[in-house]
Amino acid sequence: MTLIANERVRGSLERIAETAAALTLAEYSGIVLVDGETPELAVSRGRHHATYDALLLGAESGVLRRVLDNDGPTQVTDVHALPVPRQRSRGRRPAGAGKARGAGGGGGQPTTPTAGLLGDRILSPECGDLCGALVVAAKRGDGTFSADDAAAVTVLADAAGAAIEQARIAARERRRQHWLSTSATVTSLLLKHVDPKEALREILRGGFRELCGADVCTVMCADPTRPTVPLIIAVDGFGMDDIPVTEMSPDSLTGRVLRTGDEIISADLSAVEGYNPPPPCARRLASMGPGMLLPLQAGDRILGVLQVGWHRGSPQGLAALEQGEQVELVRSFARQAALALLRLHSEEDRDQLLLLRERDRIGAELCGGMIERLSQSELDLHSALGLTRQPEVRSRLRSAVEAMEDSVRAMRETVFQTQEESDPDVASTAWQPLLDEIDSACAAAGLHPRLVLAGRLDRTSLARSVGGELAAAVQHSLALTPHLSPTAVEVCVEVTVDHLVLTVSDQAPPAAATIEAERISWLEERARERGGRVAVSQSEHNTRIEWHLST
Repeated sequence: MTLIANERVRGSLERIAETAAALTLAEYSGIVLVDGETPELAVSRGRHHATYDALLLGAESGVLRRVLDNDGPTQVTDVHALPVPRQRSRGRRPAGAGKARGAGGGGGQPTTPTAGLLGDRILSPECGDLCGALVVAAKRGDGTFSADDAAAVTVLADAAGAAIEQARIAARERRRQHWLSTSATVTSLLLKHVDPKEALREILRGGFRELCGADVCTVMCADPTRPTVPLIIAVDGFGMDDIPVTEMSPDSLTGRVLRTGDEIISADLSAVEGYNPPPPCARRLASMGPGMLLPLQAGDRILGVLQVGWHRGSPQGLAALEQGEQVELVRSFARQAALALLRLHSEEDRDQLLLLRERDRIGAELCGGMIERLSQSELDLHSALGLTRQPEVRSRLRSAVEAMEDSVRAMRETVFQTQEESDPDVASTAWQPLLDEIDSACAAAGLHPRLVLAGRLDRTSLARSVGGELAAAVQHSLALTPHLSPTAVEVCVEVTVDHLVLTVSDQAPPAAATIEAERISWLEERARERGGRVAVSQSEHNTRIEWHLST
């Protein structure tokens, strides 16, 4: 126990025990501390110390339990009938215990006690927690302690409680100062290091394990590509300081904490169902006893897991789990480690965002400049292709159009990283099958229509869905209109984000009768199927057919 190891505290307790023996005329005085499951003898002095030490620490006698359970001084007079263990199974004697000042020896082997004892609880004056007991025994004279003796023992027990509480406050203040120093170091390292993972490694190996008194500390973070898979990135203790980044099973205890965000605190962590360390660590972590697994959580994001553990059966580990202050210290570090990992993720997200912004900027500049000009030139070539009937000219124009289409497509794929399916039977743009059908219809009717293309005709989804019907609609519309001359026909195709409008017009005067409804039924049926409509208008010098589709 750390309080017993403190020379100043032990000196204060020895003076209190000596004073108690002097005031009550007792030949024995002792102080037992119970800061945990196992009582520990802090002070033992006087004759027959071995006998009364064994009587206090032996579970069979129940003397210590009677003193601790009673609210006030307790006097035990039937000590001669109580069993005295030959060996103490719990506790340990402090260094120098059993040395009486101004008293005779007493032998080192327990014997049957002949005189009664008097004891009172030692309580913390701040919170009233039970700290131990002050006991005096073997009163000189008739062996019976008086009411004044009981009052003196109570006062001195309160003094012992004050000394213990003062030592605890000083220890807490030292730990707080140490933690503030460690916290400042953590902040400095997180700001200094480009890689927060390396900062966490340096923090662990820079004294955090010693600060919380653990045998091993480990930081695990989530795999960036598989958020439920934990990766060991830093270890201090158990001889695993040089372990590389190691993947853990998502079904392990660490994986469970990573998924759920629930803490796991156990007096025997290796016995908890699901404890499954990775093979490179399994042998060394097999001796894990008391430990805790805490999520590294920032807001709603669980970024990793912090593990703090002790060897199996470690009294320091068991005491640390019982002390809320120690657990809160580890939680505080877990929050700071979560900030380090959050900074890492934020930097990665920022880099990705900058990359996307740069790509969008380049794409916008290309679309707004080069690609737009190439597309306009391609449309001009398409229009020129519809105005000539010379085979050699048409062949060269078609080759130029195809080359320009390939260039525009390659540029778009490079900028936007698009991956489109290639189908040799389906053109990649909407106007190519349209021009083929116009050429066939014109060749059969001897027409040379003027072609007007406008809008987003490069939409591949449109080409796949209505390209064939669009060309068929052009051919059908041409059959409905009269033709004054081979060049009097105009075909206009306009595509926006959500609409397509095909307009076929002829500058010749209309026939004597209007176009019958049966002749445009095919166009109307196709338009209705796609949520569109057909409009036919005839004037003195013009016949106009409009085919509207929702795209």
